[in-house]
Amino acid sequence: MALGEQIRRIRESRGLNLTDLAKRCRISKAYLSQLENGHSSRPSAEFVIRICRALGCSVETVLGARELEPTMTGLAGAPVSLRTLAREEKLDTEAVVMLSQISYDGRQPTSVEAWRTILEAIRKSTERG
Repeated sequence: MALGEQIRRIRESRGLNLTDLAKRCRISKAYLSQLENGHSSRPSAEFVIRICRALGCSVETVLGARELEPTMTGLAGAPVSLRTLAREEKLDTEAVVMLSQISYDGRQPTSVEAWRTILEAIRKSTERG
């Protein structure tokens, strides 16, 4: 997949429009559109890095070196066990950010199952009806 197509695919999977991404990475919307449509195929390394940071993914992902994974903004700094749960449960960025802020006595869960228990408790306690 071409660079621009990959950027569009990741951007759309994150629920971002061109304007949102352009603002996040401080690149003009017009240039980003040209890049996504294959009219500008050689962006500088600086632009690629800015786009990756704004999308919350690795350069390897944008370059198509591996499949899209949930390295969304907020997930990159999360514990490995939480990232694993996020992939398994297909959690959105908001849920991962919320979970990553949970700690007790200065400690966070260390296993996927511990994170899953917390997630299930939150889901159960917020059920409607």
